Amino acid sequence: MPTPGVDLVAGAAVGYLVRKARRVSAGADVAADQVLDENMDALHDLVSGAVGDDPALTRLLEQAGDGEVTERTTRRATDAIADLAEEDPAFATELAASVDRLQRHEAGLAPHNGIGAARDLRAETGGVVVAGNVSGGVTTGHHPSRPGPHEG
Repeated sequence: MPTPGVDLVAGAAVGYLVRKARRVSAGADVAADQVLDENMDALHDLVSGAVGDDPALTRLLEQAGDGEVTERTTRRATDAIADLAEEDPAFATELAASVDRLQRHEAGLAPHNGIGAARDLRAETGGVVVAGNVSGGVTTGHHPSRPGPHEG
């Protein structure tokens, strides 16, 4: 029985594999976005490790490196990945998680490093932007318990 959504996940995976291959072949694989690059590398390792030397995947990466991927190659690579995902639930789970990380990162929803403060957070110059999961109070202005650099 086909797994719902597996074709969409496989298609998204193919899209990211093509992007990565094009970036590498163009010499543009600079750490402009290290998180994106690391996640694309992880997806590539996952898929190539699971699918192996599948001719469809090999052709996809070759064509992407040359700059033009045919619709037929895209369809075959997507089918190869989707077939494996339907046969191997562990691979399907890892594939979906990998694609989700990439999509969340590009949408600005991925977790990133930030500042955690158990007590007070103070900015001496500039400002502070607070976003995400905030618990407790958030105030602006000076903190009455300690004078700022221009006070007292």
